[in-house]
Formats: sequence, structure tokens, C-alpha cells
Amino acid sequence: MKVLYTTGHALWVAENGKATELPSYRELRYRETIRQLSESKAWKTSGRGAQFMGVAEVQPKPEDASVSFGGIAAEKDGFLYTITLDASSGIYRRNFSERCDPEGHIVSGNDFRPSAIAIRENDLAAVLHHPNGQAHIGLYHLPRAACTELTDGDSCELDPFWSADGSRLLFSTCGIARGGVGDIIYGPSSAVVYHVHTQKMETLLEDDKTDFRAPKEDAAGNLYFIRQPYTQHTNEEEVSILDILKDVLLFPFRLVKAIFGFLNVFSIMFGREPLQSGGIGRDTKAKQKSEREMFLEDARMSIESSGKKGKMTDGEDFYPASRVLVRKAPDGTEEILAKSVMDYCLCSDGVVYSTGSRILHRQNDGTVTEITKAKYAMRLQAVE
Repeated sequence: MKVLYTTGHALWVAENGKATELPSYRELRYRETIRQLSESKAWKTSGRGAQFMGVAEVQPKPEDASVSFGGIAAEKDGFLYTITLDASSGIYRRNFSERCDPEGHIVSGNDFRPSAIAIRENDLAAVLHHPNGQAHIGLYHLPRAACTELTDGDSCELDPFWSADGSRLLFSTCGIARGGVGDIIYGPSSAVVYHVHTQKMETLLEDDKTDFRAPKEDAAGNLYFIRQPYTQHTNEEEVSILDILKDVLLFPFRLVKAIFGFLNVFSIMFGREPLQSGGIGRDTKAKQKSEREMFLEDARMSIESSGKKGKMTDGEDFYPASRVLVRKAPDGTEEILAKSVMDYCLCSDGVVYSTGSRILHRQNDGTVTEITKAKYAMRLQAVE
């Protein structure tokens, strides 16, 4: 059994106890394009002549590109994955061969940011993130690139999963409340199902004090999901006493830096020469969040309640023990299969799950074995 996953910064496959990085040829071509453009402009944007004319600037470097992987979905001979390259995003297809350039192009653009995806035959479901904090499920019927968003409104839908017969699409959803200064408050997540034939939504799991994430079901009708206590969380980080003290201590330095920055801009405008080395064209574009940060933002409650704020030591499970993987039988009986679960997927013999430091396989008889050590492994996909 192979296990595909992403850490946000790269794509991986784990097999026989070994994890191997899978290259994205779309990423490699993007970095090569940046290098070529930088070299082609170097003659007129660097050197004494450019400094004299006031047009000197630092050219972007391939290694400075912001690249994040959002989701992965296994197929028979390969997989689909989502990638964000600076301001552009896309969904691509590749096989397991080491030499598969060019990759298959599904869709790309600058007006959407896809993350988790799920595919069954020609139906592709993708989570589409919007700048206002909303995230909705988009449906593609391949090979067409046209998208139909199943959900709308001030909400956040995540974790799409197709039923075995393709008649049901399961996902999680939570409402959004907004404060007066742009704060976003995410409500508790519920598990819902979209019935393809009737085009109706049905709530499977819901509780004001509980988050239900990543619902999936097997051929026997068992419902799987991640359950964790709900704590109200916002898009702001809590300011601690240490943060306040640090701000006080750094205030003189920041004030001097601000004054120097103003004088530097003044020098560029009227003297056509910067006070600081490196030219006038510094790249100040804010980098987009990596997919790992996006995933942790999706499950922000666990981060804040655990107090770890995204930091983890070697061998330590990222999430608290209260974040559990549950299996609910058709008769309503529930069983906790694992604790401190970051993400999981189903396989023919049980489940494969990540704790944020390791990927484990829990077989149907309850036996648990380690597949590989992997930090922040998410969007797991079992290939059998």
C-alpha cells in the first residue's frame, strides 16, 4: 500500500517504511520561468548605470517564490493535486512515473485558491477559498473546467469526500460571524452530506459544543469523522504579556527604522538614489499562507486549545488527545479509533491516519503499525 500526502510545502509518497518526495513539474517550470525573467532584466536593473538612472531593483529569485500544495486525490495510475504559486493557483494531474512532464492541466487562475479535493470518475469536488474568509465546495465535471459552487453564504466548507457509489458528497461546514473591525469568528463545524440526485443537503452530525470534521463513509455504511471540543476562535492571535513587553522593548528600534524608511523614500524620490543598498525595487509583496498554515487555520480550535500555536517537538503529537477519530456504525454505536489525529483516510483494511509527527495504519483487528515518520502529513490518500 502506498500513502500519498502533502506537508504543504511538498508532495510525498510513503511505501515500505520510506517516504519519497514527488516533484511537481509545474512548480519546477514556474521557478525556471522566474530565473529566466530575472536574467533577461538583469542588464537594465542592476549595475552603476541602473543606480545612476534610479531604476536599480532586486530581481525575484526562484527560491523566493511562494509555493504551497493544497490537496491531493488518488486515481488508478496517478493523482491530482492543487498548488498555489504566489498569486496563481491550479489543479493538475500527474502519474507515478518519475518522468511525467508535462503534467495534465485541469484548471488554473488568479481568482481562486483550491485546497482539499476529492475525485470519483469524472466528478471532482474542490474546496475553494475566498479572500473574505469563506470557503465553498466547487464541483467540476472533467474534462470541462467549468465550476459549479454547491454552497454559498458566510460559511466555510471543508473536507469533501465521495461515497462509494458517487451519489453522496460528504463534507464539514461552519458558519462565520464578523466583528466590527474585520474579525472573523468561526462557529462549530457540522458534518453534512449533499445528495447528488436530489440536490439536497442533510446534516449528519451537529452540536453547539463540538466540532465534527472530515466525515467519510465506507461501503458497509460506517460513518467516520474527527471529533473535538469546540472553542470559539477568531482570525486574530491572542496577544500575550510577553508580546506586549517585546513591543515596548522594540519600540525605539522600530521608531528609528520607520524614520530611516521615510528618509530612504525621500532620497529615492528627489535624489534618485536609495540610502540602503539593494536598490529601490525590494519585493514587499506579502506571501500567501502555505497549505500547512491553511490546514491549521481550518482546524484552528485545536491549535488554540492545546496552546502549542503551531510548534511541535520531534516525536510529539501535534493535536491534543481530545481530537479523536470516531467510527459510527449504522446502528448508532460509536468507537474511538485513535487520538490526537491530524488527518486520516480509509483503506480496505482499516484507516491510515497522521498525528502530525507520524503516519500510522490501524487495521480492522485493532492492530496499529507505523508507516513512516512525517511532520504535518495531511490530505492522506491510500493507494492499494
